[in-house]
Amino acid sequence: MTSSVASHSSVVGSAVARQAEIADIVAILADPSTDGVLIIGATGMGKTTVLNAVATNFEPEVPVFRFRGSNLIANRSLGIFEILLTTEGEAADEISLGAAFSIVTRVFARSAGAHTPVIVVDNADRVDEQSLSIISQLAAEGRIRVLAAAETVRRPVDLLADLWGSGKVVRVDLESLDDSAVAAFAREAGHEVDEHAIADLSMRSRGNPRLLSRLFADRESTPLARRSAEDRVLWNILPAQRRILELIAMIGALPYDALHAMCEVDLLDNLVERGIVAIGRDRCSEVSLVEPALALVVQDSVPSSRSLELLREVLPVLDTLTLQGAALFGKVSWMLEWGIHVDPQTTFRAASWANGRGDFSGAVGLLRGSHSDIPELQLELARAEYGRGDNVEAEVILDRLISSSNDGDSSDEYLSRLACLELRVTDPREPQSLRTEWVRDRLVDAVHIGRLDVTRAQFEMRGGRFDAARIISERVFRDFSCLPRHRQRACAILGSVSVIRGQIERGLTYLIQAEAMLNLPDTTSFEVEDSTPQIFAGHYLAGSWDRARAALKYASPRMDLSTAAALVDLWTGHITRAHQSLDRTPQGRAEAGQDQSLRLAALHLAEGYLQMREASTSRAPKTMPGRRTSSRGESRRLGPRSAGRVPGPMHGVPNSEFNWLQDFTTDLLELQSSALTNPQKTAEELYALGAEADELGAHTLTVYAWLEASRHGSQSAQVDLTRAAGSVDGDLGRLAAVVARAYGDAEDTALTDAAEAALSFGAVVISADLARTARDRAVQKGDAAGVKRARALLDSSLRTITFDAGGADLSAMLTDIEKKLVLGVAGGSSNAELGAQLHLSVRTVEWHLGRIYRRLHVSDRQELKQIAWRLA
Repeated sequence: MTSSVASHSSVVGSAVARQAEIADIVAILADPSTDGVLIIGATGMGKTTVLNAVATNFEPEVPVFRFRGSNLIANRSLGIFEILLTTEGEAADEISLGAAFSIVTRVFARSAGAHTPVIVVDNADRVDEQSLSIISQLAAEGRIRVLAAAETVRRPVDLLADLWGSGKVVRVDLESLDDSAVAAFAREAGHEVDEHAIADLSMRSRGNPRLLSRLFADRESTPLARRSAEDRVLWNILPAQRRILELIAMIGALPYDALHAMCEVDLLDNLVERGIVAIGRDRCSEVSLVEPALALVVQDSVPSSRSLELLREVLPVLDTLTLQGAALFGKVSWMLEWGIHVDPQTTFRAASWANGRGDFSGAVGLLRGSHSDIPELQLELARAEYGRGDNVEAEVILDRLISSSNDGDSSDEYLSRLACLELRVTDPREPQSLRTEWVRDRLVDAVHIGRLDVTRAQFEMRGGRFDAARIISERVFRDFSCLPRHRQRACAILGSVSVIRGQIERGLTYLIQAEAMLNLPDTTSFEVEDSTPQIFAGHYLAGSWDRARAALKYASPRMDLSTAAALVDLWTGHITRAHQSLDRTPQGRAEAGQDQSLRLAALHLAEGYLQMREASTSRAPKTMPGRRTSSRGESRRLGPRSAGRVPGPMHGVPNSEFNWLQDFTTDLLELQSSALTNPQKTAEELYALGAEADELGAHTLTVYAWLEASRHGSQSAQVDLTRAAGSVDGDLGRLAAVVARAYGDAEDTALTDAAEAALSFGAVVISADLARTARDRAVQKGDAAGVKRARALLDSSLRTITFDAGGADLSAMLTDIEKKLVLGVAGGSSNAELGAQLHLSVRTVEWHLGRIYRRLHVSDRQELKQIAWRLA
């Protein structure tokens, strides 16, 4: 009994610790316009607990189908649908994918009734691609809603990630539990712990709920209380198999050739068949434990004497092999733990591998454990410290290395890496403070020159020196003697710079190529970290909204995914969804100052848009629950005139994370939100902000600022927008030209044309504003046709804004009689039939319908039918 109680309390504790995520997912699924949720989290992060907790919130009449992936069925076509297909008289291994799709669709449809079926998929990354393709297609068509959990968005989960990229599915990342969540977990599990104990538990569990459960179970006095899934695995294997697991766990991954020489193959094959270990498919394949939590448990269970015994046993075998990757890193770490000498070159290779895959903490631990002062290892340590966010420590190490790098004995590779890291940790507004510019003239090899040049291009980009960034990145991209990964980074920068300078169509070509090059085999975490923000920013500024969302699937943990997705939502009219994303402080990572400024500026604008939306619906609540004002208030950080200033000597604290484009975007968002309440004053500030960008040749940014300034009444912007539009191609350039013509043209249709172009571009808020102005002018002139066209555009824009994901509740906007009328129209009843059913005259029905049309921004019965399903 003790074991079951402990297990139950830990599950409840995990649910309590994840209550914020559970509440968010429940709220997301409550919105019928969302097709589902994709939960991403590492092993032991509580994905199954969250799925179960969310499922308990479904209404009893909602049909729920639950599937769970596993290693046993991951490679079997239609594996998770085997039972379902069997009950329909079909065999999964004999049926075509198209036929399986039809049968699965029919089964789900039979259960639907008045509610859309919910498909719950646990361990989605261990489901076959054919099954996930069926689920993804059904979700995209709105026939099902999906609630899936996986460890990564790699294949086959990328099928579901594409739905997230297109805005149909919401992604929720389960981060490591912070101290407050650990404390809640402890309280719910029945343990009283102080701050020191919480800090210790957080460190030992790494914020992993499963490991945290085990730590609490270990506090109990009986052996049964320590029972867990990992323990049961260890109880049900042979002693010789446990030795195999211990070897793998201690080193992380072992080459198959090493295990083949040390154990019986049948024992290893048995572990593979049971899904405990996995073997890679290549010739130099590695063997690893499937569950990371099991690896940690096995490590903890190995006493020191046993660890040394295993190391002595395996080293002679490993010394005969050429190790790489996880096996090399594990061997070096294990040897250093016991004070065994490792040659510096091997240590460097192991640390470089860890840094390349983004395991910066692992690299720091290994390099500090080597106690080496060799410059190459110290530089790799500085790189790891920078990667995990400790810029101060990275700069301390870097200063020491730079001061001793002028002796002429260092290799070109070392010097280029040294200069690159200095560029990363230096404020881009202070290029005069760089101390390694002499390195560029010293280098001879194109590989090292390419590495340094592309990093310099990124430095210039962050500092707002776009012309210099373009010249350098183009030189690297066109030099085929440079490494592909350096050319990939250059391609991403070149694409982003081209878009910023107004060459949008050319820039999009570069960005698509850069995204494809991310799949090259030698791509490391640094390429992903550097390129993804450039690819996103380029697509975002070009108005390529779907591609901007899709680029986020490559994002590193350092990038604020929620804010990036919310920026797209603000432009495309999904205001509520943007607000929901922005109103949560990012968990699991420190929020940089500039990231926080951008998020709060976007949040302030979202709040302003929501207030405007509430004012447009008479029955909407007068105050928004949970609304808060941005902590930055009306004060602005630099002012628009400082945003585009050419960098020079700075006064104050340097900021190595500074990014000119991000700073400009923050200023633009703040001015947009200010213009909602003070348009005349802010219009001129928006014009000034655009003028600063124009001086730097950032014509696309100029157009964005002057579009906003024009619609808020800046005559200077209205005059100069035509010139700026001529410097920008693509859809944005065409939109700017049409809007400029609308403000400078006396033709009655010019404003309506501009509203139509804005809606086609996806700028829903601008479209609504232009359509409203066009409608008012047409009314004044008595132009009935103009009023009708403008009103249709206005209604279309306002419907998107009003009924976006999580937006206005249609039921709350209508009276009881209005609800009955809407449902009757949706059912095909005529006005006379509605009057007879509700005991009203036809004139009264027509009067009510007129009010409904105005409130819901529809112009006829067909448009009313399109949104009536929300009420049903």
